[in-house]
Amino acid sequence: MFTVLIISATFKKLVKRSFYRLLFLFLIIMIALPACRSYDGKFDVTYFFKTEPEKAVLDFFQSLANKDPDFIYTNLLPDKDRNSISRGKYVDEFNNILSDVESIDVKRTVYLGYENNMSKVVAEFEVKYKNGEVKQYKKYIYLTEENNKWKIIFEKTFI
Repeated sequence: MFTVLIISATFKKLVKRSFYRLLFLFLIIMIALPACRSYDGKFDVTYFFKTEPEKAVLDFFQSLANKDPDFIYTNLLPDKDRNSISRGKYVDEFNNILSDVESIDVKRTVYLGYENNMSKVVAEFEVKYKNGEVKQYKKYIYLTEENNKWKIIFEKTFI
């Protein structure tokens, strides 16, 4: 009888300990998932604290830095814009624009709010060109929500 009580107490401790471990693991996963970038799935702590429109802007700049216009075309271009230009032409034009760029480094993004069916984000970033020139930019980026994803309104956004 005494052994049954010891086994029962030990079992309860194991179950309790396992429960707390699982709870801790669950909390870590719930915190880490929103901190993964949509663009490449990599963990980025700053991503966790950003609004959804800011995350779309960060994905945009990450895809620019990686010279990946296909991601922009597929994920960040509104349907009406995508219907008016072919993927090949869009990729060619972006590759032409990015041909002189060595790197892009986002310094800061700030969500400015939602108005007239658009969100507005200001992005401060640095562009290093292949000729050695470095320029600082501060641009307003306008976004709209389409199919539960934030898309960049390129005709209002001058990059």
